[in-house]
Amino acid sequence: MSRKKKLVLSAFVVVAMFAVVGAGTFATFNAQASNGGNLFAEGTLVLSNKVDAATACLSTGSGTGTDTNVNSACDQLYNVSVRKPGDTATSGNITIKNEGSVNAAALEVFTGACTDADVATETYHGTGNVCDQLQLTIQQYSDNTFGTPLACSYGAAAGATCVFDPAKTLRVFQTTYGAAGSGLGLGLGTLSAGAEKYFKVSVQLPITAGNDVQGRQATADFTWYAAS
Repeated sequence: MSRKKKLVLSAFVVVAMFAVVGAGTFATFNAQASNGGNLFAEGTLVLSNKVDAATACLSTGSGTGTDTNVNSACDQLYNVSVRKPGDTATSGNITIKNEGSVNAAALEVFTGACTDADVATETYHGTGNVCDQLQLTIQQYSDNTFGTPLACSYGAAAGATCVFDPAKTLRVFQTTYGAAGSGLGLGLGTLSAGAEKYFKVSVQLPITAGNDVQGRQATADFTWYAAS
């Protein structure tokens, strides 16, 4: 091979070697910053409803799941029979507690329906509507001794104490406060996480009730509702 060709070939080999070496050692600028472990955790809003010394009734039922946070099987507030005009029925001591970790911006109570019917155990019946005549009070107390009235939540107020009022019947309450939601139920203020409020519910058949309510009954549910 001629000297000129050898020199040209050597030049190509040198260029090829630099190309291979350059491909392996070429440097780039890099930078990286990572925000990891980002977490959004939900709290809980769970109501307990306790009457006297009975086991607290939780909105979650007997379990811890909150997919259905509604419990319609809590204890009766009152259950009386063979009553006459002027008689009163009063609930036990009701303790409503926020068992969750989220503050409730609103606590409400409502009655979805009041149903009039004949008393099954009575032979004789009038045709009157007891829901229209039963007068209702919801009394709030200052602490769990239920000894000091704090406010009259529903009924006529004599200071902090409730008194019966013919304009404050079970039917009027159900018509006015018949559903849960913003302003639909009777507002009872807020309920912070871990806090409790104390109530009694009373009804009275007025002394002026007539024969048309003999052998008749009124059935209503009271539902306590909290929202954050």
